[in-house]
Amino acid sequence: MIPVETIIAFGISSFFTLLFPIILMIVLVAKQKIAPRPLLIGMLAFFVSQILLRVPILNVLSTQSWFLSFAQQQMILYLVLLSSTAGLFEESARLIGVKCFCKEQRSYRDAFSFGLGHGLCEVILLVGMSSVGNLLYCVMLQNGSMEAAFADSPDLLQQVTTALAAVSTTSIYLGIVERVSAVLFHIFATVLIFQGVNRGHAGSYWLLAVLSHTVFNLVAVILAQYSNVWICEGVLLLLGLCALFYVLRTRKNFSNGAPSI
Repeated sequence: MIPVETIIAFGISSFFTLLFPIILMIVLVAKQKIAPRPLLIGMLAFFVSQILLRVPILNVLSTQSWFLSFAQQQMILYLVLLSSTAGLFEESARLIGVKCFCKEQRSYRDAFSFGLGHGLCEVILLVGMSSVGNLLYCVMLQNGSMEAAFADSPDLLQQVTTALAAVSTTSIYLGIVERVSAVLFHIFATVLIFQGVNRGHAGSYWLLAVLSHTVFNLVAVILAQYSNVWICEGVLLLLGLCALFYVLRTRKNFSNGAPSI
């Protein structure tokens, strides 16, 4: 059976990574604190770059023996590859979104809205949906309906049960903190892209955003691989707060959002 504290943790995670982001965006749009169009474009930028492009490509590569051999024998280079491709795909999508679909909306408020949409879309799709799924599995295991659903696959049922029972509640809660760090970074990277486009140096700022994204992800995967979860999440939170500091500091000298093509 799944511990009650694990079920509670998945419930809390489901709220903060699925319901809360949706409620937050609705409230901020209703109060006109953020702009709906950049928000939506930011969400689409993540969905297209990751869900439609990068993840499927990585899934195909993961079926290739040469790629699996590379991942096992060259772990550091593999981690660098994963981190850099995330930066290339997401920052390129951000740049296209800003230049092509935000021609009349390039203010600080628009940049913040775009970045928030990008970051919260990632939270909802990659963590929120997973948390809800795990919560449903736990509830089904507790009430016995899971056994009926997996009647023809007892081995799979045992694997699912074992995996969920082994989940640490600490890791679930820290996963929420990690998403906060990630959202702060996405807002930071989006502000960089907007600044680059507004100032006529889109290429330079795009490269800076890609490098920043690569470093942020590389720190995350290396610390997850070679340190404990507390160090990993602590460092990521510190980086997220540094990103927030930059975002807040840059507001006073941000471009007025005049279109620049």
